[in-house]
Amino acid sequence: MEDRGLDLVRRSAEKDLWNPSSMEADGGSSKPLKITFNGPAKHWTDALPIGNGRLGAMVWGGVASETLMLNEDTLWTGTPGNYTNHNAPEALLEVRKLVDNGKYAEATETAIKLTGNPAEVYQLLGDIKLEFDASHLTYAEETYHRELDLDTATARVKYSVGDVEFTREHFASNPDQVIVTKISGSKLGSLSFSVSLDSKLLHRSYINGKNQIIMEGSCPDKRIPPAMDANDNTKGIKFSAVLDLQISDGRGVIHVLDDKKLRVEGSDWAVLLLVASSSFNGPFTMPSDSKRNPTSESLMSLKPIRDLSYSDLYAHHLNDYQNLFHRLSMQLAKSSISDGPLRKRSSSATDLYLEGSKNDTVSTAERVKSFQTDEDPSLVELLFQYGRYLLISCSRPGTQVANLQGIWNKDIQPKW
Repeated sequence: MEDRGLDLVRRSAEKDLWNPSSMEADGGSSKPLKITFNGPAKHWTDALPIGNGRLGAMVWGGVASETLMLNEDTLWTGTPGNYTNHNAPEALLEVRKLVDNGKYAEATETAIKLTGNPAEVYQLLGDIKLEFDASHLTYAEETYHRELDLDTATARVKYSVGDVEFTREHFASNPDQVIVTKISGSKLGSLSFSVSLDSKLLHRSYINGKNQIIMEGSCPDKRIPPAMDANDNTKGIKFSAVLDLQISDGRGVIHVLDDKKLRVEGSDWAVLLLVASSSFNGPFTMPSDSKRNPTSESLMSLKPIRDLSYSDLYAHHLNDYQNLFHRLSMQLAKSSISDGPLRKRSSSATDLYLEGSKNDTVSTAERVKSFQTDEDPSLVELLFQYGRYLLISCSRPGTQVANLQGIWNKDIQPKW
C-alpha cells in the first residue's frame, strides 16, 4: 500500500469531545443517531454506506443472500493525457453569437460542443456475495432489523430463523485499512454460508490457501461507449481484493468450492476481512508503466491485522472514527412527540407518525413520512449528522478527493 503521508488530523482533547450517552444521562430528548429499516434494501439508495476514506461498501441486508458492493477510490477509467477541448474557443464564439441574436434554444444546443469528449468515470471494485442456507428464506419478518449507527460507523443486520437469532456487523476501519464483517448465530454451530468475490469489470478470482479469496482485475483505459463490452477495453488501472475468512475455534469447518468460493459449515461465528489495492501511481503515470503490484500490496496490508481479534479491530476503528465524529454535537428543541408507540391514521399510510423516540420498530422512512405532520427536530439532527458521517467515511488525509457520490458507486457507466 502506498505511503499515505502525514496524518493531518489533530487529535482532540478529551474535554472537547462530545459523548452521546451523556445526553441520555442528562435527560436529553434526542433519538439515537441511527438510520433504521425493517427489511432488506430493494434499491441501491436504500443500502447502508460504510467507508474508511479509501474503501467503501454498500450493505443491502439481504437474508438468504447478501451483497456488499465494494469501491476503492483510485479506480477510474482513463489514462494520463491532454484532455483540452481544442474546439471550445470556436464553439464559444458560435454560442455567443446565437445569444446576441436572441436564439437561446439554438445556443443551448450548440453549447454541448463546449464539453468536448465525455469525461472519464469512477468505477466499482466488485461485490462480496454471501449465500445462506435455504432455511433463511423462512425467517420471521417481524424480527428483522437493519441499521446504520452513526455514532459507531457500524452497519448491523439482525433477524431470526426459528429459535436462532443471526447477527451481522460491518465496519470500514481507517487505521487498519480493512472492511470487517462479523456474522454470528445465537446457537452454537448454527452458522453455515458460502462466500465469493465478483465484479462487473474484467477479473479472475481464485482461492489462496484454505481461507482466502483473491480477485484480480482491471479498469478500462477509456470510458466505454454503450456498444462496447467492458472486457474489450482493459488496459487501465489494475486492482486486487483479498478476502480473509476466520471462524470460531474448535467448531466449524471451511470447504473450498470450485477454487472460487469458500463454504462455512457448523460454525458459531465468522469474521471476514476485505483489503484491496490498485496500481494507481499518481495522475502522471500510465497504468502500463506502474510498478505497483496490487495483489502483493493487499496481502502485505493483511498480514499485520490477521492476528488481531475482532474486538481489537473494532476498538481501533472506534477510537479513530469517534475522534472526528465526536467533535460536534447538535441538539435542537425538544420534539413535540411524546413517548408512545407508532400510530397510523386510518386515512392513509402516508400519514404515519410516531409518538415515541424509544420504539426501535419505527423505520427512518416512517419518520420521514411523519415529518409532514410533526416536524420532529431529532430527524433534522439525524440528517445533519448523517452528512458529517458520509464526509468522514468517504475522504481522509491521503485519500482521493470525494467525488459526487463520495466513494460509493455501483455502475461501470455512472450517469454523473
